[in-house]
Amino acid sequence: MSTDVNEPINTGIKKRNRYYGLLIVVVIVLPMAVAYIMFTTGMGIPSGTTNKGELLVPPQPIQDLVLDNQDDSLKALMLSDKKKWRMLVPVSKLCDEACQNHLYISRQVHIRLAEKAYRVERILLLLDTFSDAELEHLKQEHPSTVVVNSNVSSLNDWLQDTELPEKPIDYFYLVDQEGFAMMRYDIEHTGQDLLDDVKKLLKFTYDK
Repeated sequence: MSTDVNEPINTGIKKRNRYYGLLIVVVIVLPMAVAYIMFTTGMGIPSGTTNKGELLVPPQPIQDLVLDNQDDSLKALMLSDKKKWRMLVPVSKLCDEACQNHLYISRQVHIRLAEKAYRVERILLLLDTFSDAELEHLKQEHPSTVVVNSNVSSLNDWLQDTELPEKPIDYFYLVDQEGFAMMRYDIEHTGQDLLDDVKKLLKFTYDK
């Protein structure tokens, strides 16, 4: 019966390679996970430096939002290789002050991100039926956006299990790279609030 003298060496090399592989994963993933938890919970962060937006509890997967006319745009986005942060902005046909404010703030923040803007995407969630002319005007005012169609009822249903105290249409939402709406903003939040939050999140997460 022959014994391979190299077997103990090969076994040792394999174990060492597995150890190094696990160590690399921990080194990469752990700091990002800790930073994300610190950001969203405020644990370990001095008072006054936590997120400006309101946490959406629990976070909601954007794929669960029912769209009209079998629109699968959101699913296609989430299944793509482009892992981006996203601003989901509900838009009604009679866009009130809050709606106009959310459109303006999200656009200006996207512009102010400058070279980092490619890591963030704006989604306009239309809650009414828009004419071709109205839709074209909206796209001209807000270029480089993804436009999807839903309705107020579907938006309400999507967020019914969260701690959202007011009408969901009165907010716009920040969606993480995995497709979970995790923070909300209303008319009381400024563009600087959103910009600060997005910049910190981009810093804490990898460009995928």
